[in-house]
Amino acid sequence: APRTVLTAAHCIGAVTISIIGTLSRSLRVTVGSHRHDSGGTTYRVARHASHPDYDWFTIKDDIGVLITDTEVAYSSLVQPVAITYDYIDGGVPAIVAGWGRLYDGGPASDVLLELRTTTIDSKDCVELVHQADIEWEFGIHTDPRAEVCTLHSPGFGTCNGDSGSALRRIEDGKQFGIVSWGFPCAVGAPDVFVRITTYESWLKSMNYKTGFLVFTTLLIGSIAVPTPEDDMSIFFDHTDANARIVGGTQAAVGSHPHMVAMTSGFWLRSFLCGGSLISQRTVLTAAHCIAAVFGGGSLISSLRVTVGTNRWNRDGVVHTLARNVTHPNYVAATLKNDLGVLITSSDVALSNLVQVVPITYDFIGEGVQARVAGWGRTRTGGSMSSTLLELITHTLEGNDCVDRAARAAIDLNMRNAPPVEPHIEVCTFHSAGFGNCNGDSGSALRRVDNGQQFGIVSWGFPCARGAPDMYVRISAYQNWLTSVIV
Repeated sequence: APRTVLTAAHCIGAVTISIIGTLSRSLRVTVGSHRHDSGGTTYRVARHASHPDYDWFTIKDDIGVLITDTEVAYSSLVQPVAITYDYIDGGVPAIVAGWGRLYDGGPASDVLLELRTTTIDSKDCVELVHQADIEWEFGIHTDPRAEVCTLHSPGFGTCNGDSGSALRRIEDGKQFGIVSWGFPCAVGAPDVFVRITTYESWLKSMNYKTGFLVFTTLLIGSIAVPTPEDDMSIFFDHTDANARIVGGTQAAVGSHPHMVAMTSGFWLRSFLCGGSLISQRTVLTAAHCIAAVFGGGSLISSLRVTVGTNRWNRDGVVHTLARNVTHPNYVAATLKNDLGVLITSSDVALSNLVQVVPITYDFIGEGVQARVAGWGRTRTGGSMSSTLLELITHTLEGNDCVDRAARAAIDLNMRNAPPVEPHIEVCTFHSAGFGNCNGDSGSALRRVDNGQQFGIVSWGFPCARGAPDMYVRISAYQNWLTSVIV
């Protein structure tokens, strides 16, 4: 029985970028179920390999494999897919299945969905992608040598969460493509897949068995990953950054004029992290948010920051970025010194909806009422909302937070969680059912009484389960921060 799962390299990258730079120890693959969240048989992953020429910036050579730690048992519900290395041109009827979003910005599907579509001629795809890119300005192109395209009609196509799935020929069921990237879902632009025939030598050179598993979902902890390409946040049981405040209320328009949304993506404009405007060119955020979109010596080209709106995916003013500065002592493995700044290419115009947040370097003790806002998930594994939410909470005494976090790590079986360090971190706690979640990373923690920022959302345990939320303590970094503000 095979042990090899064929997927997109960017899916593998999404579970290796954060924390320690290797595959998450809680990564799982599940086979034999049409529901990503129940049924089937789950396997651990022993190792992985991404194509050596995979390019995060252009999403080229976007192919990789995961190797299960034990052989996968065949059954009527689990079978390897046959691979064809034929060169597939236009006009070939094909089928693709996945648990991706039901529509642009919508929730992921609980059940496996399929779409019958047709490949298009390579020259047509190049031209259609070029036309779409003029409208969407993603700065991306297709390479017919290594990619194959399909096109159905507006309202039909692949979307976030379908990444890594198989594109198969209808006539014989053989796989010839891997879902890789595209434009905002089902807008009438082509969907782009890895062309497997280009990578025949690489796949065979690894000496893996030729039967690849199909209908496999990646799992982090107990939560299925519907959009692995969006992973920019670190909350230890899941990786989808499209998330929002748990137990919060909708923020009034203009109530958080310092709020910044970090967005990126070639597949669709995806929310990554929050941030705060601390000068007309400086955005303060978490270092782990920057690290996830930084490689090859620069930020990814599609990264943008949006100000002046409570809805990250509409309205507001979008700015490009000139550079970034991450704290030199940032430690990804433990999320310590987790702060950095993004410098915009031009001044951000201030208005009643866009304002610089005042920073306080006072040491904040326990019992201080604080406000945090974000576009994070409303519950663990819940669907995303694009509306800004806020939560009023209060700070904890340092040693109390250390004790609570240590107990939570044991109770939630998350013994790899880093310890709290009160001299550089500040904690808040509301009650079970209220707190931060994925996507809130990088957002400002502010005093209720005067609106001054004293913390940055950094990390936490499974969302709103009665454990503290951890923030960067800004007062510990006064000298560094004042030196990098533009």
